[in-house]
Amino acid sequence: MRLESNYVQKQQQKQSMKLMMTQQLSQSIAMLQFNMEDLTAFLEDKALENPLIEVIPGRDMAPDYAITTRKKNNLAGADNTDWLEQIADTTMTLSDALKEQMQFLDMTSQQKMALLFLIDSLDKNGYLQTDPEVVAAALLISLADVLESLETLQNFEPAGVGARDARECILLQIKRHPDAPDQAYAVIHDYFEDFANKRWKKIADGLGMEMATIQLVSDFIITLNPKPGAEFESDRVQYVVPDLVLKQVGGELYVAVAKQFLPRLKFQESYFEMMQATQEKDVAAFLKEKAGEFDWLKKGLEQRESTIGRVGEAIVRHQREFFLHEGTHLEPLTLKEIAEEIEVHESTVSRAVNGKYMETVHGVYELKYFFSSSLTKKASEESDAGDVSSQSIKNLIQQFVRVEDKLKPLSDQKIVEMLDEQSIQVSRRAIAKYRGELNIPSSSKRKRFV
Repeated sequence: MRLESNYVQKQQQKQSMKLMMTQQLSQSIAMLQFNMEDLTAFLEDKALENPLIEVIPGRDMAPDYAITTRKKNNLAGADNTDWLEQIADTTMTLSDALKEQMQFLDMTSQQKMALLFLIDSLDKNGYLQTDPEVVAAALLISLADVLESLETLQNFEPAGVGARDARECILLQIKRHPDAPDQAYAVIHDYFEDFANKRWKKIADGLGMEMATIQLVSDFIITLNPKPGAEFESDRVQYVVPDLVLKQVGGELYVAVAKQFLPRLKFQESYFEMMQATQEKDVAAFLKEKAGEFDWLKKGLEQRESTIGRVGEAIVRHQREFFLHEGTHLEPLTLKEIAEEIEVHESTVSRAVNGKYMETVHGVYELKYFFSSSLTKKASEESDAGDVSSQSIKNLIQQFVRVEDKLKPLSDQKIVEMLDEQSIQVSRRAIAKYRGELNIPSSSKRKRFV
């Protein structure tokens, strides 16, 4: 009986230890994958369960760490102002701003009730998500009162709010804009779908207009905001915390972990000593478990810091020319290459770069930015055979489009030929794919007429 009891006890201990190690391994993997915000939240949750842990958050980020790289281009691909880039930051909600404007109006109780209902029926972009007839029926008021309230709403700021679709939103802005071209309202009112799909010849024939005039209308329309309520979205601008900082001293590059932003753990020594003084077995076991958890979390943070730092150093070694000389193309680089170099599993590198950023003299980059597949560069008299990264191909496409003749924009086949002149072999299908990823429209939609 005693032997059986000892066997069962040893078996339970083995299972318990295996379970603990599995849980620790799982949490260690999670800590590596977490970004700064998620890591802090994870540690704070642990502190709620463990009275021996105090979390000291990292330094708050300043707005100058907004992501400045890998922004998608707009419809024109290079030289037009993006609608959303014109929107100012604000902490006031759209509903608050509209209700504030109501204070200066003389309205009947029915109209005020209808206006409040309409405001509460707007989506985050400022579009009305209900019909006036539904509002009238719900509030038991006349449709005329609802329509009058809707007209009032559509005269509020921002211009275009209260529209029921994109067409109406643009029309509302055209009506209120002092510099709107005379033909702009007719073009959008009668040919909105054709205008959006750049079927300009059809519009020109239908309205008896010159192509150059439609081009002027287009130049004006892209300055308007099809999502007037978006300016009140608090998460419009994404700020990031750099995990790594790259410094250049002379011709040498140095990578450092941005420790000032990392959360830190502090052991609650006074609480530990106070509880230990009770000399109770249950309390002693509890303290041993929680102290062990503190030690493990601290080691996990150190391991996370070390892994991300080693990955960053390896990236800089491979992309040295890119960091030293702005505008230099990225070298082809894969997760597997970094994993083999620092002797870890490829999945570890993947977790280490997921949601992590590096501050450089050229801006803040996501670590994923420095990885790309390679394309074959053919041998020629002027250059040796080798590889060029897909990111470099995208950079070249952007450069070509930026300086192209807008009256005769480059076709995908022409870009293939231009790359071939630089000894880079890419298919037309690949160009179309990269162009789509860069949010650059086709040549027919980039074409200008004046």
